[in-house]
Amino acid sequence: MSESVDQLVVSKATPSTAPPRRQERRWIFVLLLLGLASTIILTTLAGNAQTFALLFNANLVFVLCIVAAQTLRYVAMTISTRVLAEIVGMRVPFSQMFQVNVAAQAANRTFVGGAAGVLIRFAYFFKRGMHSGTYGAVEGIEGGLGFLATCSLFLVGLSIVLASGAASEFRWDVIGLVILGALVLAAAVITIVRRRDWVERAADWIVRGVDRIVSRILRRSIYDPARVRGAVNDFYNALELAKRDPARMFISFLCCVGRLGCDAVALYFAFHALGYDAAPGQVLLIFVVSTSVSTIAAVPGQIGVMEGMLSLMSAAFGIPVPIAVGATLLYRLVSFWLPIPFGYAFAWNLTRKGLV
Repeated sequence: MSESVDQLVVSKATPSTAPPRRQERRWIFVLLLLGLASTIILTTLAGNAQTFALLFNANLVFVLCIVAAQTLRYVAMTISTRVLAEIVGMRVPFSQMFQVNVAAQAANRTFVGGAAGVLIRFAYFFKRGMHSGTYGAVEGIEGGLGFLATCSLFLVGLSIVLASGAASEFRWDVIGLVILGALVLAAAVITIVRRRDWVERAADWIVRGVDRIVSRILRRSIYDPARVRGAVNDFYNALELAKRDPARMFISFLCCVGRLGCDAVALYFAFHALGYDAAPGQVLLIFVVSTSVSTIAAVPGQIGVMEGMLSLMSAAFGIPVPIAVGATLLYRLVSFWLPIPFGYAFAWNLTRKGLV
């Protein structure tokens, strides 16, 4: 065959990292409409005058603290990715990896499903010689460590709330569903990864499906079962390397905890920016539960859903609704909207330099 599966993936990745301007503008327009609609609904329910008064009078020092926390979030994400890449024998410059991660997050915020960000990261690593199977392992390991970090922060927040006796009005049915869903998801992933034959069949099925679409365009098949098996071998070889390097795995896990912790700290600062002294344990639990539930939403960046969950969970802890909505909007303004223009600027710079 003249092209490999890796080449196929990259050929599909390139258009996604630099989509046509008309399509890009359409998605950004939809994104803005979703953001505007969610803002109008939340502020109307909370009281427009009171909510906007809180936002206009927000403490600028705490707003800058939110920005700093979000910057540290991307630093932690970059360190995590670099450490995992080192496990498979690849060293990447910090500045480049930082730009790639911000660009990937911006793409995920403006396109449904999160595939755009994955393709940007893959395009960068492919340019540096990483195979698709190895990249799949790196992404899978980082996702698994992120899942463990989320569970850890969830348990910490739950413990703090229980110890403080502030959970009397909390929706424990929601907590139970989150815990059950996490256990089911973890069991399913572990079962699948342990069955190499299942992974090979799934990979073969996916590549065949992509080949059916691409062959209609190229007028020839690029499917090669040997390449698929090679990608699966790379995947399991990378997992084996990770098992032999627990130190780097632990560093990556700590970075994942730090990344999520920075998000929770940013939300904590958002409450304080509006003059409300929210308890750290409550904020941590509000953030973790809202994030976990919102990830099932098939919209870019969980826009609308995340705002609703944060406001709902905050109100469930007895936080006044105008404060809950105002802090949510302030937090999302910095964490969701602010990185988007920087991400696209970084994507342009990376493309200009031929790094993606």
